[in-house]
Amino acid sequence: MNLIEKIKTATIICVASIMIGMGSLSSCVDDINVGSGFLDKQPGVDVTVDSIFVKGENAKRFLWHMYGAMHNPFTYTGAVWYSHPDALTDICQSYCGWHNLGKYYGGDLTETDQDNGGLVKFPFIANGDGNGRAGIWRTIREGWIFIENIDRVPDLSESEKSQLRGEVYVIMASRYLDAFRNFGGLPKVDRSFVATDIVDGKRMSVIETAEFIDELIQGAINEPGLPFFVQDQATNSGRLTKGSAYGLRVRLWNFVASPLFNSDKPYLEFTRNEENQDLSQVWVGGYKPELWQKALKACEDFFQANSANGNYFALVQPTGNSEQDYCNAFRAAYWFRGNSEKVIEVHAGPGTDAWNGDWNVEGMDEFGMALFTLEYMEMFGMANGRNFPYDDVFNTDNPNNVDIFANRDPRLYETMVVNRNNLVEQYQGLSSTEMWQGGNVDQTFNPAVTDNPWSTRMKLFKYLRDNGYAAYYPTNFAYLRMADIHLCYAEALAQTGNLPKACDEMNKVRARVGLGKIEVMNPELNLTTNKDNFIEQLLKERACEFGYEDSRWYDLIRYKRSDIFKKQVHQLRVWRKDANGNKMNPADYNGNTSLEPGDPWPNCIYEKIPCTNNSRVWWDTDNQTSKWTDKWYLAPISRDEINKGYGLNQNPGW
Repeated sequence: MNLIEKIKTATIICVASIMIGMGSLSSCVDDINVGSGFLDKQPGVDVTVDSIFVKGENAKRFLWHMYGAMHNPFTYTGAVWYSHPDALTDICQSYCGWHNLGKYYGGDLTETDQDNGGLVKFPFIANGDGNGRAGIWRTIREGWIFIENIDRVPDLSESEKSQLRGEVYVIMASRYLDAFRNFGGLPKVDRSFVATDIVDGKRMSVIETAEFIDELIQGAINEPGLPFFVQDQATNSGRLTKGSAYGLRVRLWNFVASPLFNSDKPYLEFTRNEENQDLSQVWVGGYKPELWQKALKACEDFFQANSANGNYFALVQPTGNSEQDYCNAFRAAYWFRGNSEKVIEVHAGPGTDAWNGDWNVEGMDEFGMALFTLEYMEMFGMANGRNFPYDDVFNTDNPNNVDIFANRDPRLYETMVVNRNNLVEQYQGLSSTEMWQGGNVDQTFNPAVTDNPWSTRMKLFKYLRDNGYAAYYPTNFAYLRMADIHLCYAEALAQTGNLPKACDEMNKVRARVGLGKIEVMNPELNLTTNKDNFIEQLLKERACEFGYEDSRWYDLIRYKRSDIFKKQVHQLRVWRKDANGNKMNPADYNGNTSLEPGDPWPNCIYEKIPCTNNSRVWWDTDNQTSKWTDKWYLAPISRDEINKGYGLNQNPGW
């Protein structure tokens, strides 16, 4: 069945059968049962539009199922099986021997791999789009079926119907935007279809796709029953709102205005002669500064609407000025449910281990599927707001005995476990983490070269805290949060010529963790006058704020940063110095160089070592020339779908 055939149906038998077999779903509201009693029918009994929209409870359960289809990189097959999209960028590297990034690392991803969604970063069709989660097009179909039939439900008020309709518009807009950021122009699906409809499956242009997504967003905003924010977070945390719609519009136009689409020339020309191909599907036809104005207005509209609703959405702020206060505020912002930071949050199901169908962070970490790189560690600046100044310390004897991990941006400590004394929070009973060779990390965790969370010596802490914590708790994914809104606003201000105000917006995010003003602490960058330097700093700031939140890939592709994709990433090796300043080799100490009680914290030597496990053909190294091509900026569309002849065509280079 092709994409259009999947859409052309007036029944929901396949949807209902999925829901009947699911047992329970925890998406927007916890503990929503959609088991064998769903719709008052037993398994094997057909469920149709008429039986779903006969009462409000049934219609709501149908909507909860749609919530379960929202994008979440932490689900079992929500992104790439057995890995995380950040491991395709410079901030993470996979050290897992059986990961599914091989098609990317080896450079041999093909169009037909799109037909097995588990092999790709983002599938075009339903295959592999989450364990028990609906694909993009099925969700769009379900959305239109819902909107076209919700008025038939007799036991819901008009206000309730309006609210539910608004939520569906946001879900559809989010799924369209997810696909848009991966494929460019998309087919237009603006209603449910019946078998007699003649459907044009050709792709819209970039602008047409963006405007269609914007129409879906406006559909939500126009619903009088849709509240601006969740009124009862205790029971409705995660439900979508008008604020969610305004926020989604910010993300949409930020992406459209970025250089991937909005440049003097397309990122790549078509190389094959294929029916229906048009550069407008991947390019806006030239550089259009008005698109950045549109992105700016989307930000201003969000803040204006937020102000009119009591400024409900706001950055989570620290309760004090200690490192722990800053880490707690950041933790609440990226992780905890139902606070003012979350514009859109997606709830995964509760888990008890890495294999329960919710492929959570613990599972990714346990097998080294996306380990932090030295490049990422260096993006985090100092506690006073200055950029990291110690790049010249690596691969030396560290004659000045610099502790490169002292007095850093608190987000570093909340993001990764590093070589550090006097931990604010103990780590599995350790008051310090001795990452040097033979230190207490080696003695306690026995790091291995592959399939291990410690291999790069910068272990994941974000979402996990004390190792394994997330395995027993639902992972809340902040699909869109206020820090993103502020940084999108900063970017739009910079791109439209207001660099001083852009710095102000960036500083709002940095101030949450006690950092000094970016332009004051880094005067050599001239950030109030030099746009290129500001954008470079913005991308670094976004990486520090949104690591492991499925942001870095999209930031790199929208600025066409092939230079970053081509650079080999590095791991860290730390060596303890003895009292005479000499490197302590564990082999000379029976494998154990950890501190004895009463020993002072030692000076160390830091080595920057290329990552060679799962080497990527994209990299320029001493042994290879990069095989990167700009086709990677957008994903291939399923060749199987193209060959079905309903109008699809391939992206350039594939």
